[in-house]
Amino acid sequence: MRKHFALCVSLVLMAAALLGCGGGGGSSASNPPAQIASARFAFVANRDTNTISVFNVNQTTGLLSGSATVATGGACVGPAYVELSAQHTMFVSCEFSNNIASFAVDTLTGNLTMIGSPVPSGVNPFILTLDPTEKFLIVANISSNTLGVYSVSANGALTEVAGSPFATGAAPYVVKISASGNFVYVTNRDSNNVSVFSMNQTTGALTEIAGSPFASGLGARAIELSGDFAFVANRFANNVSVFGVNATSGALTPIAGSPFAAGMDPRSVAADSTGKHLYVGNTVSNDISAFVIDTTTGSLTPMSGSPFPAGQVPLGIEIDEMGKVMFVPNSRSNSVSVFFIDSSGGLRTIQTMSTPGNPFSVALL
Repeated sequence: MRKHFALCVSLVLMAAALLGCGGGGGSSASNPPAQIASARFAFVANRDTNTISVFNVNQTTGLLSGSATVATGGACVGPAYVELSAQHTMFVSCEFSNNIASFAVDTLTGNLTMIGSPVPSGVNPFILTLDPTEKFLIVANISSNTLGVYSVSANGALTEVAGSPFATGAAPYVVKISASGNFVYVTNRDSNNVSVFSMNQTTGALTEIAGSPFASGLGARAIELSGDFAFVANRFANNVSVFGVNATSGALTPIAGSPFAAGMDPRSVAADSTGKHLYVGNTVSNDISAFVIDTTTGSLTPMSGSPFPAGQVPLGIEIDEMGKVMFVPNSRSNSVSVFFIDSSGGLRTIQTMSTPGNPFSVALL
């Protein structure tokens, strides 16, 4: 009897272990693999092939798969940057045809359908961004030295607002809007400064604030807003300027210790959703500088292991909303690097996915 009882107990325990009960290893229905990404699709603008790549995103691993290619055609030549709305409309700056295209996004398949015809922009439209209400889209026109502002209709169609375009400094590249929607910031690469505008949230009209433009470093190329601070990547100075942001006036004030050294030729900058980590894409040293942000002072401290290798000419940085996966388009090596972000903010490459010619930007859905 004792032997028979012991055998039964052993069999029960083995079965429990195989089913994942009692803290056994492996995944089960009650203990599924952790989700690290909220995005289901990644869209990559390939400037030299007039295409947008559509990838599936594995929400458990963050890996890309199943590339489809959507041609933007002769109507949108040189698709450079993509922006997605909550209404599943994608806006694309067409750098060489000097216009902006709108696409409806099929949320089940990721397929794209152009909405009407692209609307005219200034010369060489580049970064574009939606205001927090998604009533307006703003684009930086590099060679016109202007910002174009467009109202966004319910179906994604664009109409330029009265008074647009608005004058900036020389060679505006990156435009960001404050979380309040009250202020617009644009980096002017060739005048080495940042223009700041107040925004009329009813009409979309822009008015430059007192003190603007604010001096930055040589080749002010990209800007990120996070918490009480603005971070500006200075392309030709190989550093990052940090400013305190006045929430009432929008004005910028350099913090103590600014600027902070980055890699060679930094052209993109992004903070994670916690506001504790900053990442800078360096296009000559082909890596990502990673910093810990002092959320009180704004000062930057390089992370252990930084900089982290990327592909050739990493032009953009896109971080999934869950803050665990980063996607970086590598313009010269025609690829997208996928990084896992650990709890300290450090990066680990988990995939390099090929794309068509000259990927410039990534948008996530």
